[in-house]
Amino acid sequence: MNWIQGLTKAIQYIESNLTHEITVNDVANHVYASNAHYQRVFSLATGITIGDYIRNRRLSLAGQDLLISKNRIIDVAMKYQYDSQESFTKAFTRFHGITPSAARKQSHRLKYFRPLTINIFIQGGFDMSSHREILSVAQYSSYESDSIARLLAGAESPRVSNKIKEYKKIEPWQNYFLCSAICSVGLKLGSDIHDYKFYANFTGDNFTYMYSEKIGNPDNIQVDSGVTNYFFAPQLVKKAYAAFGYDCIYISNSEIKKDFRAVMKAIKTSVDKDIPVLAWGMGNVTCSMTDVDGIRWGSDPLPEGCLIGGYDKNDVLYVNLYPGPERLPEGSVDEYGYSAIINGLDTTKGLFFAGEKLPPTDMHQIFQSVIDSIPTFLTLPPTEGDGGMYAFGKVAFETWAETLETDSYFENKTDEKLNDICWNLHCSPYCCVCTSSAYDFFKGAVEQYSDLAMAVTLLPLYKKMQDYKDEIWAIQGGFYPPIDKFRTHEFRAQIADILRKMGGVCEEILMAYGEVSEAN
Repeated sequence: MNWIQGLTKAIQYIESNLTHEITVNDVANHVYASNAHYQRVFSLATGITIGDYIRNRRLSLAGQDLLISKNRIIDVAMKYQYDSQESFTKAFTRFHGITPSAARKQSHRLKYFRPLTINIFIQGGFDMSSHREILSVAQYSSYESDSIARLLAGAESPRVSNKIKEYKKIEPWQNYFLCSAICSVGLKLGSDIHDYKFYANFTGDNFTYMYSEKIGNPDNIQVDSGVTNYFFAPQLVKKAYAAFGYDCIYISNSEIKKDFRAVMKAIKTSVDKDIPVLAWGMGNVTCSMTDVDGIRWGSDPLPEGCLIGGYDKNDVLYVNLYPGPERLPEGSVDEYGYSAIINGLDTTKGLFFAGEKLPPTDMHQIFQSVIDSIPTFLTLPPTEGDGGMYAFGKVAFETWAETLETDSYFENKTDEKLNDICWNLHCSPYCCVCTSSAYDFFKGAVEQYSDLAMAVTLLPLYKKMQDYKDEIWAIQGGFYPPIDKFRTHEFRAQIADILRKMGGVCEEILMAYGEVSEAN
């Protein structure tokens, strides 16, 4: 094992055990090294000791827990391996410059220490953002639910049946379907923002570049809808709701199973108020189609955001799903865009209800928080999503490029077989890149807030990223490459060269953060 692999393995081990008892000796043993020797290697390579790294990551995550959960301070302290609230408060205050109790009122004061990512250079460190990084599927499964009681206080008895008839429907072409669903809820609550991609700034979709962690994508994972399709991130949805001025109440699947009747009452109460409930997927619904080019789409579950906008007797829910009539059974979609779903909550990962209206939001601060979160999405280590392991940022582009340059994945394939694999090897991640409106975000940020130094710095870099995306479009003659050309090494190598340049822009973006930070 070389030193880069060893460091990566050590960091992954630390990240998996931040809420468990872990010592420096445990880390060294995990990579089969002596304690003293490995402490020197880690410190020389990263500029930080193993003990300090563990401490910084724990206190960083503890700060995020205090912001997004209602847990008592002592419970957060114990979770991150502090023996007492007093010792936790002292460490927390030294790290963040603010006490735990004050942190909930002054979230902008919290520091964020990102996980280190080892490539050829080392990324990570302090980030003055209140953003919590994307975690693995296993860690999400334990994400704490809000209380269902918050939704039932003072609720009237629901009707026998009801449907929200006037609402913005999710369209199959939109791609960021969760963001579209959030936009629909926002419009119902009085927001004047009609562009669903606005919310992709808060969910991270606009700034996340993903690919299979493995060259050749042997697990056939897809990335066409961005980060929110493959990672369950309740805190990002809450952040998006806050952008249109409302608290967001998250009810987990385990909470649904614990008190199904109360959850159904809460859904009906929300519908009766003319406010859709956002659901993260209806996993018992599948769709399939063959498009106009004869490309076959398999039968797929629907993990992403959808809207519950109606109910009927026998616990029938009326749900607006993204595929639309062309990918669902004939006659299964009514005049209002709903499909009748039974037992849909069994496989739904979580529900999001609109809570209380928040105090007026400072849009300048919102734009700044979005900008502060971007390095997190570009420096994620290989992470388990819904279906496989994903790489991010520059690493994703490099793996994608190397896949296209490996002839063995494309040789001796019929046109039909190449059609089948083209989506997951190339078009799926390219779809994600094409959907991003990051450049538009920075144009708007600079026009509205010229004092946002980082926005001014990043605008030309994201313009460069957009230009590279357009170069690929020109080479392919559209979104989907001609199969006869896709078969040739020279054609794929052209695209791979541009992909590596896009990976280089990711590196430039991260370097820009350091330069602006030093200038300030």
